[in-house]
Amino acid sequence: MHGRHASWIELFFDLVAVAGIGQLTHLLHGGPAAGDIALYVVLYVAFWMAWACITVYGDIAGDHTQTGLILSAMLGLGVMAAAVAGIPDRHATTFAAVYVMVRVGIKQVWHNGRILVDWPTVQMGTGVLPWVVSLWVGEPGKYWFWAAGLIIDLYLMFAISGDRMLARGRRVMRQRLRRSSRFAGVDAPKLEAIHADPEHLGERLGLFVIIVLGEGVIVVIAAVSVAAWTFPVLAVGFGSFLILAGLWELTLGFGPVPRLISGAEPAERVPWQHIMATHCALTGAIATVAAGLGMCVEHADGHLSSGIGWVLCGGAAAYFAVLTLGVLRSGSGRRTAIAYPIPGALGAVLLGVFAPRIGPLGMVYGVLVLVVWALLWQSHDAGRWRAGSGPARPHRRPRGAPA
Repeated sequence: MHGRHASWIELFFDLVAVAGIGQLTHLLHGGPAAGDIALYVVLYVAFWMAWACITVYGDIAGDHTQTGLILSAMLGLGVMAAAVAGIPDRHATTFAAVYVMVRVGIKQVWHNGRILVDWPTVQMGTGVLPWVVSLWVGEPGKYWFWAAGLIIDLYLMFAISGDRMLARGRRVMRQRLRRSSRFAGVDAPKLEAIHADPEHLGERLGLFVIIVLGEGVIVVIAAVSVAAWTFPVLAVGFGSFLILAGLWELTLGFGPVPRLISGAEPAERVPWQHIMATHCALTGAIATVAAGLGMCVEHADGHLSSGIGWVLCGGAAAYFAVLTLGVLRSGSGRRTAIAYPIPGALGAVLLGVFAPRIGPLGMVYGVLVLVVWALLWQSHDAGRWRAGSGPARPHRRPRGAPA
C-alpha cells in the first residue's frame, strides 16, 4: 500500500475541487465587506472539510475504494460548488443539506471496530449537528450554525487523540464484558487502529495546493484577456504570475512547511491534525491571494478599493502567519520565523492599510517583494547560495531533535 500514487478516480474526483475553488473565490469579487469575507471563510472550510474526508477515505481504502461512493461524493461537492453563487440569496439550504449528506455518508463507510487514529475527525459526526439544525433556520442565523459546526470540528480535531480514543474504546469494551454475565469469559473484540499512508496522503494534499494555484493562474489569465493591454495591466499580470510561482515554491518547494504537508516530518513530532489544519489554512490563504490578484488586474488602470486591497493583503498576511506557525512547529527556531514569515505578515497588513493610496501596481509588487524575500531567505538557509558545485549543505538539526 505504501509508495502508491493517486489513482485515476482520485484525480477525477479532484476536478470538483477546481470548480469549487473557482466558485468560492467569486464571493470576494467587487470589494467585499467584512461579512462577505467571513461567509467566504465558512464556506471554504466546509468545502475543504468535505473534500478532506473523502480524500482520507480514499487514502485508507486504497485498492478497495468504492468508486460509486467517490462519484456520489463528487456529485455532492459539485452541487455545493454550484450553490455558492446563490448564497446568501438562494441555495443556502441546499449547500447545507448536501454538506450533511456528504459528511454522514462518508462516516457510514467506516467499519465498526476500526479507528483512524491519525485523524479521527473523519469518523465523528458531532460537528454536523449544527448544520442539520440550520436547515430550519433562516439567514443570517443559518450561517452562525454553520460556523458553530465547523468550530466544533476544529476543536475536536485538536482535543481528541486517536490513540486515546482507541485505548478508551478498548477499556470500555472490556468493562462491559466483565459486567455482563452473558458474555462471561469471552474475550473482548479487538479494535483495529488504522493509519494514513503518509506518502500518498501527502501527495493528495500537495495536488490540492496545485489546484488552488492553478485556479489563481486561470483568474489572472482571464482578467488579462478581457482588459485592454496597457502597461499597468501587463505589469500587474506579470507580477501576479511571479507571486503565484513564488507561492508554489514556498509551499511545495523547500523549507519546513512542505515537509509538514507532504508527510516528510516524523509522525511522532507532527500529528496529522496539525498537518491537516495547516493545509486548510494555507490553501485558503492562497485562494484568497489568487482572488485578490485577479481583481488587481481588473482594476489595474483605475482605483483600488480598500476591500479589494484587503482581499490580497489579508490573504498574504494569513499565508505568512500560517508559515510562522509551521516554521515554529517544525523546530526551525525563532530566528527563521523572525527572518521572513513574521515580517511578511506585518508587511502585508501594512500594505492593506494603505491599499487605496498605493494602487494595484504598488500592491502587487509590494506583495511580490515579501514573497521574494521569503524565497531568498529559504534558499540561503537551504544552502543554495554556496560556492562551487559540491554537495548541498544539509539542513540544520532542530533544537532538541535526536542526532
